[in-house]
Amino acid sequence: MKAKTYYRFIPILLGLIAFAYFYVYRIVFLNNNYFYKNNVQAKIIRVYNYENKSLQFYYSDDYCITTTDTKNDTLQVGDSISKNANAGDFNIFKKDSFGKYKFYKSYKIE
Repeated sequence: MKAKTYYRFIPILLGLIAFAYFYVYRIVFLNNNYFYKNNVQAKIIRVYNYENKSLQFYYSDDYCITTTDTKNDTLQVGDSISKNANAGDFNIFKKDSFGKYKFYKSYKIE
């Protein structure tokens, strides 16, 4: 009789596994793959802080840069990023007091 109660949880467990798999594939793999393989010349349009565990800096509606450095001193809304296709680093430009973008820092993707 106890075996029947365990069988009820199998669809829920399979659903959670499928959700986790597609989340990791869609959010993590496709995002990283797109960022690495394409030229990116964009401004940061929004920043999400997930419970002080990671920061996501969106440069389009679908794609972002994710970091676990939650000091929030690297990128801000309005900063510009520049990256060449198939390159392992990108540059950050910040606006100065005159409204012009100046080179701020270069980051290496690991």
